[in-house]
Amino acid sequence: MTSLQNNRRVSWNFATLQFLSFAALSLLGTYGTVYFKRRGVSDFQLGILYSVPSIVSIFSPMVWGITSDWLRQRKLVVVVMHFVSALLFPLFWFLDSQSFLLLCTVMGLFSFFFSASIPLIDAWTLDHLSHKGGDYGHIRSWGSVGYMTPLIVSMFVFSPSVGGTAEVLLPMFLGVSGFRIIAAAQATFLPDYSLERREKMEWRVLKIYFRPFSLIFFFCVFIRSFVFSPYFAFFNVYLDQLGITDNMKGLPWIIAVGAEIIMIAFSDRLIKRFGAVTAIIIAFIAMAIRFIVLANTPSWGIILAIQLLHAFTFGAFHPAAIQIINQMTPEAFRATGQTLISVVGGIGGWLGNLVGGMWAASHGYTVLYKNLGFSVIATTIVLIVAFSIWKE
Repeated sequence: MTSLQNNRRVSWNFATLQFLSFAALSLLGTYGTVYFKRRGVSDFQLGILYSVPSIVSIFSPMVWGITSDWLRQRKLVVVVMHFVSALLFPLFWFLDSQSFLLLCTVMGLFSFFFSASIPLIDAWTLDHLSHKGGDYGHIRSWGSVGYMTPLIVSMFVFSPSVGGTAEVLLPMFLGVSGFRIIAAAQATFLPDYSLERREKMEWRVLKIYFRPFSLIFFFCVFIRSFVFSPYFAFFNVYLDQLGITDNMKGLPWIIAVGAEIIMIAFSDRLIKRFGAVTAIIIAFIAMAIRFIVLANTPSWGIILAIQLLHAFTFGAFHPAAIQIINQMTPEAFRATGQTLISVVGGIGGWLGNLVGGMWAASHGYTVLYKNLGFSVIATTIVLIVAFSIWKE
């Protein structure tokens, strides 16, 4: 009985770490682009600036993942990443479009410590579940709750007026750094499931990533990042253009993450019944619908309604992707496998932000979302055919 209680307590601690990490991510993702735009950063510059984290994501997750696997511990790496990123983030307060090169440099350094922390927490959570048992979806759903909670608070903190200065977004800085510091402290209380005897690292086993099924899967990850990176980068700027007030900019994401929580909570059972590949195909269909609707300048009510599709575009996709990479990767390389998704996604996000920035600067946000929608439709057709030929 005592062992069961201890296991539940540790699981709750992992859920809390997910909560805190995603709470910081939500504030940055929702208000970061609006802040930089109000600092005078143009659409084209914004595309370049947000391609920097994607470029960093090409190598930083592998650096941290391989380091974690080689050391056979997650705690030290996760604590360092959270704490250092918390100290770096306030530097953005002193930068604007006049110091764009320095802004990109700080973004790269910050992203090196920020971007791979969640994949490593996923790997750490999977370590816990493989030793003690449990449901990944239930623990990960608290990350979604963490993403939603600061956005609910922001409805009462930020101004209900249209537009505003960059300075009114100061609470974002307090929230991002504050949550990261608390997460670093929280991580110190979690157990590391280190192997008492270090296994020989046989890197040759990673050739499994070159199988046809694996390559198709990584193509999915690439395209999803290619379309979602500019979607995230410009969505709240698009809302700003439509006249949505600062305190309401978090509402679409509250709805989206609420739908995501429900999907993730049942994801294990749904994936067992229908399969991870089916979940990915459905996610791509939902992405296409989401982008095409946005391309037609929808009303505020419709924008809120289509956010429910996040249940599929993330709530179904993410657990399916985690399961696929976890099944194809040997246990000794689990962190490396999880962070490899970030590497492939980083390449897709880098290209997506550059291309998306050019589309937005040249043709506006409606053309941007139309092009993203057509890209997803074409990809979905290719994936249906490819997955029917090459099965896991």
